[in-house]
Amino acid sequence: MEYVIFDMEWNMPNGRFKITQNDVPLSAEIIQIGAVKVHEDLSVIDTFSRIVKPQVYTKIKREVTELTEISAEMLESGDPFQEVVKDFLKWCGDDYVFISWSPNDIYQLEDNMLFFGMDIDGLADCYDVQVMFDDQVTNEDRNFALSYAMWKFDIKPDMSHDALNDAMNTLKVMKRLDFSEGIDDYLI
Repeated sequence: MEYVIFDMEWNMPNGRFKITQNDVPLSAEIIQIGAVKVHEDLSVIDTFSRIVKPQVYTKIKREVTELTEISAEMLESGDPFQEVVKDFLKWCGDDYVFISWSPNDIYQLEDNMLFFGMDIDGLADCYDVQVMFDDQVTNEDRNFALSYAMWKFDIKPDMSHDALNDAMNTLKVMKRLDFSEGIDDYLI
């Protein structure tokens, strides 16, 4: 089995108005998918990074550009969500589970797929490293930012709010945890 540690960046609607399609209100539209595939020993196999051209919330919010450094021009050169997700899931392979920092990314992936009429039944299970970090390091029963975990372990992070970098940063934290201990307790 392999682990696919993934992260996503997304754009939100201007104001509170969310577009609904296929009975799914789209609270955020994915604009970048980044992932790192690793063996069970956490050694890197491959990486994936793609920009997604938005189809719904096409005007990128200024705050999103400031946070992610993804520009409108970069988004124009991206590919449609459906194409990127098909390529991503093909890249993941057949025997893998998802790993993320918090449940937000898997929820957004599912919502975006459903919004665009894609089947989510075949998605792999997803495990939450944020919960592992809290259980094994802080024991405060609360959510911590990935940047805090990196600071706590004195890890120099790659630039955050880039999907591939955040996936790599999550891997760096995973390597400091007892990842094999009770992985089933962290299923999202």
